[in-house]
Amino acid sequence: MKTQDYFYNCSKEYIYKINTQLYTEVTNIIESLTKRKTQAEINKDLLINFSNKKWAFDSAPNDLRHLKALNDRTLCITSSTLNARWHCDFAKVFDSNLVQLEVQFGTVESMFKDFCGFRIAYYEKRIALGIEIVISEPNKYFSQRKESISGMAYFEIAKQTLPAIGLNCPIWLVGINE
Repeated sequence: MKTQDYFYNCSKEYIYKINTQLYTEVTNIIESLTKRKTQAEINKDLLINFSNKKWAFDSAPNDLRHLKALNDRTLCITSSTLNARWHCDFAKVFDSNLVQLEVQFGTVESMFKDFCGFRIAYYEKRIALGIEIVISEPNKYFSQRKESISGMAYFEIAKQTLPAIGLNCPIWLVGINE
């Protein structure tokens, strides 16, 4: 797979200041993916790849429950002061900076919830960066099942939405291309 970037309230240099390996680690994980027919298969590949790089995760399917043994799910908590009980998909501490990551193959509305979670965590000074991963062109990527991707979050809508909603937290948007 290939990636495309959009940096909202941050830059590649900002990401390198968090940790010099962060940008490369995330892009290498995505670029190592092979094309899959379903979102569930992509999610499973991402879970395996991110957990192999010591990223904490929120949940895992039963066939991967062995990954939970060393998982620190508390890193995925969006808020420590609100009773929202939100968790991001993945999180990792880099040089004392918490980075939270969301993989969004759901609706645009779900993407807004992810952005809200990053904003809350940043407000509470929990995170240094939020990362949102979306498919760049769902109609092309999932061309065999176009009817099931109506309303799916995608790179351009995320890129256009971020400045319009005016969040003041750093978000690195990553698009996945074939």
